[in-house]
Amino acid sequence: MDRQRNREIRTFIINAVLIAAVLGLAYFGYAFIYRGRTEPPVRSQTTNQNAAVYSLRGQIQMLTSQEELSAFAFEDRKDEKEYGTYIIPGLNSTRTLLTEEGTTPAICTSMTPQGLAVTDKYVLISAYCHTEQHNSVIYMLDKETHRFCKEVILPGKPHVGGLAYDAEHEILWYSSNETGIAQAISLTMEALEAYDYENGHRPIAVNQECSLYGILRDSFMTFYEGSLYVGCFMEYSESVIARYEVDGEGNLVTRLDDSLGMDFEMAIPLDYSDISEQAQGMTFYHDKLLLSHSFSILPSRLVFYEQSNTRLYVNENSAVSYRFPERMEQIFVEGDDLYVLFESAAYAYRASSVNIVDRVLKLSLAKMDNGY
Repeated sequence: MDRQRNREIRTFIINAVLIAAVLGLAYFGYAFIYRGRTEPPVRSQTTNQNAAVYSLRGQIQMLTSQEELSAFAFEDRKDEKEYGTYIIPGLNSTRTLLTEEGTTPAICTSMTPQGLAVTDKYVLISAYCHTEQHNSVIYMLDKETHRFCKEVILPGKPHVGGLAYDAEHEILWYSSNETGIAQAISLTMEALEAYDYENGHRPIAVNQECSLYGILRDSFMTFYEGSLYVGCFMEYSESVIARYEVDGEGNLVTRLDDSLGMDFEMAIPLDYSDISEQAQGMTFYHDKLLLSHSFSILPSRLVFYEQSNTRLYVNENSAVSYRFPERMEQIFVEGDDLYVLFESAAYAYRASSVNIVDRVLKLSLAKMDNGY
């Protein structure tokens, strides 16, 4: 009797384990593979302005388990509109173009946010089509009202991993590797403000398209003290940031150099800095270099480094480091605020993310720089 009972228990346990394994594999395939390769059905013909997964209260409650992030993002911000946050638009539907058919209007339901920049009037967010069917875009949000202004369609389908804003020349840079070579492409704010999707359904005209010598990929970027800084993401090895010169009109300085094996003009780095693996964004604050690090479902890190002549910004040299939710992308400093963008609310990643951040957050640098 006992043997029979034991056999039944063992059989039950084995079946339960098998069912759990099958369900786990099925969910893994759905969350990590299927959603990354397909787009949900189109239910709107416009760029949705409120793509929030949570209400503001729900977002704050969801992040309460992230004590440091919650303290930096929400404490002392009750008097600010939406606690200083900006809903990422276009996650459910974005007006764009079909890349293979040029000017054919289309709706993308798998836009994935990547780059972030802030001007005196706008919060700018870049995004790419995860299924690689549609043109990449830049969303423009009114900085004061937090309202969505419009989408700007970019030529082709670059990953647009980084945005950089040159306030002096009012030029926005974005990263591109479509040609197989690292490139920095610029847009004037005049062109961005004048752009109208309905006017011919065409991508925006670029200001400068410049190939970058000396860096494998143009993964992220920032603009600081008259130079464009471009970083390369590497999964499991240290990488670099290259600094490039900008001329008096805001264009990258290029040259042709046979000694470097260049057969066309490229921008040449002024210098390099070494960085740790899995860097997704960079910015500067006073005497500090800040790097965001993230990869897949692992917790993200925001790391402060003291600037130094050695330009060696690797983990062991960090001044202070914070652990944040997964899938943190670009960061941007304005005054004592750090704007932070996550990609976890994108359709491709929403089912596989534990912490879904559907807004640009503003963090207190005064608190963070002092080690909280």
